[in-house]
Amino acid sequence: MADGKIIQKAAKMLLDYDLPEYHVSKRKALPSSVKETLLESTRSEWEDHPRFGGKASFFMSIHRNLLDGAAQLSRGIERLLDVPASDVGEAVTQMNLLPFAKNLIGFAHHHHEIEDHGYFPQFGLMYPELNRGLSLLDGDHKVLDAALDDTQAALTQLNDPVVTRDQLVGLHKGVQALENILNRHIWDEEEVIIPIFLRHG
Repeated sequence: MADGKIIQKAAKMLLDYDLPEYHVSKRKALPSSVKETLLESTRSEWEDHPRFGGKASFFMSIHRNLLDGAAQLSRGIERLLDVPASDVGEAVTQMNLLPFAKNLIGFAHHHHEIEDHGYFPQFGLMYPELNRGLSLLDGDHKVLDAALDDTQAALTQLNDPVVTRDQLVGLHKGVQALENILNRHIWDEEEVIIPIFLRHG
């Protein structure tokens, strides 16, 4: 059985991801049933840890790039709302919006694949008590990957000869929703995995 399928099976056994307390688009913080399994760590002290400069810092920089990219994409779509319909195509080209979005979405998918098939299975073996948290993150990735694909598909509207304001409003709402769940997921993911990196460098 592949690593990703092992985690997926564990997710079904350990938690009901569709409950509001677990689902990335509904939860407000890590649920208590996950928090109580985490390795002891205080976020405000991470940067002062002697091993922070290794993989912990590297992963957090990747996360910042993803968050900054999602925010930039959201701002770009928002700017289009003020552009006359006849000028949207030119504005999209000048902003380099579609290549930027494609690179961002591809980067996010690649990052998830590395975690799903590399780090998470290893972490689950090293720290079985974290499997509930890893199961939660696996569920997040499925939601995020679908949202990334939906965003990529919706962005093709910007290739239309005429793009209506309603299309842009819908696209902006979708990108904002993606940004929100990405923020929730990344914060919670760091709470689960950064303490591991601090232990092992």
